[in-house]
Amino acid sequence: MVSVGRTWRMSRTIFLVDMFAREWLKNLKQSFTLQNRQNEVFPKNFVKRKTIMAYLDQPTYLQSVRDMYLQNLLKPTLTSERAKFITASYQETEHEPQIIRRAKALQKILQEMTIYLQPWELLAGNLGPVPVSAPIYPEGGVDFIFEELDTYGTRPGDKFEVTEQVKQELREILPWWQGKTLKDRGMALIPPAAIIQREAGVFGAENMLTCGTGHFLPNYQKILRWGFDAIADYARQRLNTLSLTRSEDFEHAHFYQACLIICDGIRSFAARYARLAEDLAQTADDEDRQQELLLIANTCQRVPMQPATTFVEALQSLWFTHVICYIDSNGYGVTLGRIARDLSPFYAASLEQGDITRDQARTYLMSFMFKCNDILKLYNNTAAKNYGGFPVGQPIQLGGLGPDGKDETNDLCELFLEAEERVHLYQPDIGILWTEGMSDEFLRKAVRLVPTSHKPKFFNYHIGEHMYLQAGIPMEEARTNWAFIGCVECGVPGKSWTWADAAMFNLAKCLELTLYNGIDPQTGEQIGLATGDVSRFQSMAQLAEAFKRQVGYMLKLTVQGIIALQLAHRDLWPEPYESLLVDGCLERGRDVNHGGAQYYQTGVQFVGLATVADSLMAIQEFVFERNELDMKDLVRILQQNFQGHEVLRRKIWHQSPKFGNDHDDADQCMADLFAFCCDEISRYQDIWGGIFTASFYSLTAHVGFGKRVGATPDGRLAYTPLSDANSPSQGAVQQGVTAVLRSEAKLPHHKAINGTLLNVKLNKHFLMRAEGLDNLASLIKAYFHLGGFHVQFNVVDVETLRDAQQHPEKYPDFLIRVAAYVTNWHQLSKEVQDEIIARSELEAF
Repeated sequence: MVSVGRTWRMSRTIFLVDMFAREWLKNLKQSFTLQNRQNEVFPKNFVKRKTIMAYLDQPTYLQSVRDMYLQNLLKPTLTSERAKFITASYQETEHEPQIIRRAKALQKILQEMTIYLQPWELLAGNLGPVPVSAPIYPEGGVDFIFEELDTYGTRPGDKFEVTEQVKQELREILPWWQGKTLKDRGMALIPPAAIIQREAGVFGAENMLTCGTGHFLPNYQKILRWGFDAIADYARQRLNTLSLTRSEDFEHAHFYQACLIICDGIRSFAARYARLAEDLAQTADDEDRQQELLLIANTCQRVPMQPATTFVEALQSLWFTHVICYIDSNGYGVTLGRIARDLSPFYAASLEQGDITRDQARTYLMSFMFKCNDILKLYNNTAAKNYGGFPVGQPIQLGGLGPDGKDETNDLCELFLEAEERVHLYQPDIGILWTEGMSDEFLRKAVRLVPTSHKPKFFNYHIGEHMYLQAGIPMEEARTNWAFIGCVECGVPGKSWTWADAAMFNLAKCLELTLYNGIDPQTGEQIGLATGDVSRFQSMAQLAEAFKRQVGYMLKLTVQGIIALQLAHRDLWPEPYESLLVDGCLERGRDVNHGGAQYYQTGVQFVGLATVADSLMAIQEFVFERNELDMKDLVRILQQNFQGHEVLRRKIWHQSPKFGNDHDDADQCMADLFAFCCDEISRYQDIWGGIFTASFYSLTAHVGFGKRVGATPDGRLAYTPLSDANSPSQGAVQQGVTAVLRSEAKLPHHKAINGTLLNVKLNKHFLMRAEGLDNLASLIKAYFHLGGFHVQFNVVDVETLRDAQQHPEKYPDFLIRVAAYVTNWHQLSKEVQDEIIARSELEAF
């Protein structure tokens, strides 16, 4: 099936362009409705200026495309097409090996899915049958879709437009999957005790329960240099050498057969776009657009099956490779990574040969960035509370060290920043990999984007090297090939298979269970370890030891749940396509979920770190040092949610030391807790022999987890958000941003191999001063010199946030950084909005 955007009438008269500009902007928003997304993107009276190159270079028209995306990202479309194709394929292959079934399903989707080229696009490849849409992946789970289908248009955040036709089609398709999904298998394997902890809010593993793995950085270089034809040839050769006299030969044969099936599907996918572009070129009214379409056709005839030879071919090949990951699987965090490194040889050669100019290359990057915003995924209502704002995780990373050990920033890195400055939508996120050799000029250029796009986020490359070494990665690899995956997690590009988002772990719930001797005060049930009656504890050391035992017990149950899900993925969700993009799989004849990858690691995200650290400091201060309370009274007051004790609550909040204020005792408490979590989780291995690692980021899980935890000793009220990532508690910062960064730098970041995340909210008026951005660049460098790993900024004042919450119509395109991603303020639930408002706003350096 082919859906073609109607070609528009063209004129070279600049006068007409200017005359129609305002009317076009008005009509464009009206025309891109759900009803006609497939048929007509531009209104009939649209008049375009010569080429797409010229069009995207004009601020008025560029803003119009941005407005269209922003409007439709507020309520994207849920589609049923993929669900229909994969259901039909699975029904046809019911008795075949699972890896063959996955391969044939992807082949069918690529050969039959709706394709289109939007009028402003320079690159081919779409995720769904209409732009800005999310497919359904029924193989992951269907029960929540049945239960929630009528709520997706009205739920508090992450709303989707769902037509009655799509609802009807899904209700016809989904019953076949009941009892056959990843979630069905996973829930059957998870031990009952672990299920109890999940339901109580101790941990959450929604991502891996219903989704593909995601969280990897494909070896894009392999495709750019070899092409999928070469991979198919290699798989065919290896298949022909198998004797099929051993059981493992059959496993290898099934893997290589799956590779060949997938490569055939990719060949069809690219060829379909080549034909579509040729057809559009024949009806184009403008010679320049005709040439652009013919270039798309010629490019798709070559890549991604053959090696790329030009910058345009390389970018198109990379995009095909990337978008197919999301067509195949709904895993979060398929990372673009250090693609400036991947593309630089092609960029330099195309410039030298005159194939492209610098400005044209930037326009292609802008088109690439727009396409990233067509990739969305559906989270169930529970997961949407932890991942609010449509996070997908496709970050581009600029900087780092090259093979020669020198800073790798170059002109293409600057072009990416220039493209982001013009586009600045949700996706892709931008990460700056700061090194000692990075120029101040490049860092300032990156910082200049922060006030408007809330990007980029900044990483200390040298701490990342130490993380790799902690994970057992060889020194040479750690030195020149570090990258982050998804949000802030670490993995070797093209070599690691990381379950980086295996589970969120609620530290504050563990503290609550400790205070109540393993009883959940929300239900009265004994779900935790009986660690002792805290009213009999005589020292802080006793309490700390009891808390550590509780965490250790709950982590063991969490690991049991993760291992069960990994077994479910291994059995039901092999990922042969992703395996083509991870080194080791082709050589070993095994897919990534059967041990084919070179490196494995599994990450657990600890949530509420500062809430717990501040609570321990409050107990130390008011119970064991001042003796103003005993533990029995404290627990009673917490049960009452401080009712009748507001004066005491405020006293505790303001007088007990808190992390984030450069207070050595509070910071040491946080650092000790941080290190304990890292050490405790590292005791375990995943099913492939990879290490378990710790991370400290929460997306919006600290809001959802907070709803499962009563009042805490730091003065936090019941069911309110926990602290965010490894940031200070909301409202706890009293000494300004330099104190926050000094506190953060005292944490042993290198031990958190799965990454750490620091959110800082700056007052926009401060950065409007002449020296503001220069000071911010200097601050980032100083933080990294002290040993910090990551920092990202929101630049907005509390008054604006509150006004946007109360008067959304005044802020239609109000973007905000939530965690390791940027989204529209209006996509967030009020609870998440309130939490962002509550984060400390910092002004003074």
